Amino acid sequence: MDALREVVELAERKEEGKLTYESSEHAELNELLARLTSVIHERENYYKLRLDMITKAIEIGLWEMDVFEGDPVNPKNEFRWTNELRRMIGFKDEHDFPNVLESWSNLLHPEDKEAVLQLFADHLLDRTGTIKYDIEYRLKTKAGEYKWFQAIGATTRSADGKPIMVAGALLDIHDKKIKQDELNSLVVRYDLVNRALVEAPWDMTVIAGDPVNPNNEFWWSDQFRKTIGFEGEHDFPNLLSSWSNQLHPDDFAPTMEAFANHLNDYTGQTDYNVKYRLRSKQGEYRWYQAGGETVRDEQGIPLRVAGTIRDITHEVNKEEVIKQVNINMEGLLAAINDIVRGIVSVTEQAQDMAEVQEQSHKAAMEVKEKTNETKEITSFISEVSNQTGLLGLNASIEAAHAGEYGRGFSIVASEVRKLADHSKSASTDIERTMLEMNGRIDHIISTINSMSSLTQAQAALTEQVNASVEEVSTMSEELLNILRKL
Repeated sequence: MDALREVVELAERKEEGKLTYESSEHAELNELLARLTSVIHERENYYKLRLDMITKAIEIGLWEMDVFEGDPVNPKNEFRWTNELRRMIGFKDEHDFPNVLESWSNLLHPEDKEAVLQLFADHLLDRTGTIKYDIEYRLKTKAGEYKWFQAIGATTRSADGKPIMVAGALLDIHDKKIKQDELNSLVVRYDLVNRALVEAPWDMTVIAGDPVNPNNEFWWSDQFRKTIGFEGEHDFPNLLSSWSNQLHPDDFAPTMEAFANHLNDYTGQTDYNVKYRLRSKQGEYRWYQAGGETVRDEQGIPLRVAGTIRDITHEVNKEEVIKQVNINMEGLLAAINDIVRGIVSVTEQAQDMAEVQEQSHKAAMEVKEKTNETKEITSFISEVSNQTGLLGLNASIEAAHAGEYGRGFSIVASEVRKLADHSKSASTDIERTMLEMNGRIDHIISTINSMSSLTQAQAALTEQVNASVEEVSTMSEELLNILRKL
């Protein structure tokens, strides 16, 4: 190795013109040195060409800096930017992108410049070599637009840690960065939407098209876990059993069957849309609406399935309440209809009673009229009786005047007086009875009039109640229709 090194040194001196051989005996050595120098140049060009090809292929721009006397900010520090690095930011050669620090630093984005230069200085001044130079920043291209790059560097140091030489690479990560930012934006958007939505997503990757393969990969979103009271993968692992163990015993079999039927239907015509109950972490069962869609290969074999669940406990409870209210309202309507029929019957009976009372009142008035007529007759009989009594008295007087001849006539006169007395007495009794009857008829008429007033009041009240009941019935039907639409 020492001999080879000596030969190389001789070749370098020969190339610099510091070593010549004029003697013919050294001509062979001169030729050998020339050939060796040529080989070394070819080798250098080969390595340089290969490095250029590699950097172009992988789109990496190389750079290096010689640190003068270990001083990172010494103006004598020499920079070398490769043409590939220049090309990456739109420049061509050293003419439009000189080998000076400012060629690069002046292109740094204002928001990134301070942090980039500070890290570069910290890296160079760290004699322990623990501070790495690896950073992402934006550079302004020759076209005036900013692009993202990743810079990495390594430093060769002296024994005491002073920097001697720094070499690094610049990688174009603009497209990757933009896509990553877009992806991050989508992730943030998805997370926000996921939080805002009442639906909680989940996902399963089907291994070898086997829905029951134990190696199938499940993913439960944080929203899914939160929906049933869990938090984080440690609390609710990405396993099928994490979900299936929470199913209500009555819902387990039909739910699993519906899921299997959906996956095993290679035609894709069997939907996965079911309702079931899940037990929350607090032990409470709540109702959920679950749905899912499956991605399949050309043969219909399931590859991946994703879906959501939504808490519908309130809706289910509302349906039960509405169902019970419907039953109660139907019973209420039936009872109201019975009441209406009863009121109608009472109303009809009250009307019939009013008609009967009217007829009774009319009959009582007719009886009263007949009683008055009878009173007139009794008055006439009494008057006839008085006249008969007076006639009998006169006959008795005439019979007394006649003496023995008027005895028979006297007997007749006596009988006439008796008849008159009896007629008068009977007429008096009849009149007294008729007066009593007339008083009672007046009382009956008064009672009938009172009953008629009460009946009319009852009929009016019944009509009012009937109208109120009909209004309640109408309102009940409207309420029932509203409840049915809920």
